Amino acid sequence: MPSRLPRKRLLRISQAKKSDVSSWMEGVSIEQASGETVSKVILSVAADRWGLGFEQRRQANKLMTTRPPLYRNAVSRYYYAMYHAMRACCYVSHGGDDHQDHRELPQHIPGDFAPAEDWQSKLKNARTVRNQADYDPYPKSDRAFRTYALALKNDADRLLTLTRNYLRSKGCAL
Repeated sequence: MPSRLPRKRLLRISQAKKSDVSSWMEGVSIEQASGETVSKVILSVAADRWGLGFEQRRQANKLMTTRPPLYRNAVSRYYYAMYHAMRACCYVSHGGDDHQDHRELPQHIPGDFAPAEDWQSKLKNARTVRNQADYDPYPKSDRAFRTYALALKNDADRLLTLTRNYLRSKGCAL
């Protein structure tokens, strides 16, 4: 049976390493099992990650309304809302989850996500505050994190809207 593949692609297949062939076979298996293309599955997975960010924000909002408010914990949840929402965008834009490291993610915000520079800075700052809230014993007062929690709430609200719109523009069903 003659192949319909171009000679160049056949040559690539003939020289492929076992790990490449295994990856191709897994892709075929994913498509057969899901009934969708790998590209569609990727969009679905990105939508699920964005949903995790949305849930983190919901939890943060709840922490802000307890009596007394749990600002330190809310800071952490707002950061993770932002992190997961942007990680979903990076995953779709870059074609993989290569930049999930917390320090690295802000540097890889998609070029067509505007204004990327602003969100790089906001994500870095949110991570710094989250680290303080999660790891530093001082300040002892939970109330000392109130201003940070309120600022991160605004940032998380805005970023979730922007990332949802971005992912929709790339074909994600959100």
